Amino acid sequence: MWHWKDKYFTDGWNIFDQAMYFVLVLAIVLRFTLTSESDFVWARNVYAVNLVMFYLRILEIFLIHRHIGPTIVMIGRMVRSVISDI
Repeated sequence: MWHWKDKYFTDGWNIFDQAMYFVLVLAIVLRFTLTSESDFVWARNVYAVNLVMFYLRILEIFLIHRHIGPTIVMIGRMVRSVISDI
C-alpha cells in the first residue's frame, strides 16, 4: 500500500529542505554559543551557506512559474557561458 511518507522522504527537494532547516538550526546554535570574535566567523559562514540554500530553493520555485521560469533558465545559461569563458 502506498503511503505519503514513502514519497516524501525520497523526494530530492524535501531532503534538501530538511538539510536547509538543519543548517539554519546549526547557524542559530553557533550564533548564540560562540563567544569570541574569531569563532563567530564560523557562525557567519554557516549563515552564508544557509542563505545560498534558501536562494536555490527560491530559484527552483521560480522555475515553475510560467513567465519567470524561462528567464531564470536564460540567466543560468548566460552565467555558465561567462564562467566557461574565464
